[in-house]
Amino acid sequence: MTSVTPASIAYVATQVRFALSSAGALCRTDVETDSETFYTSALELFEDPEEQEEVQELLTWWNSRVFPSFSNPKKAIPANSAYSRIKEKRAALKALAASSNPNTES
Repeated sequence: MTSVTPASIAYVATQVRFALSSAGALCRTDVETDSETFYTSALELFEDPEEQEEVQELLTWWNSRVFPSFSNPKKAIPANSAYSRIKEKRAALKALAASSNPNTES
């Protein structure tokens, strides 16, 4: 694992919620903590289109704390890297497609 995911955060939150409860055993159908519903609700929140800005900020924050050597959001992409050349080519292709078909939204 090299980055935090919405599923991993939901799983840890479910584990913490269980640990703080008085339930004797963790199971997905437990009526006391209702762990399965809690977990799926957390995932639904992470997938909500209206929450994506905050979700990305949360993931960036957690990744910088848990996996600092794998994720550095402030690290600049070198201009001559393969990644930057791929991004430039994709942008050029997208611009070409948009100019040849003005009715298509991008």
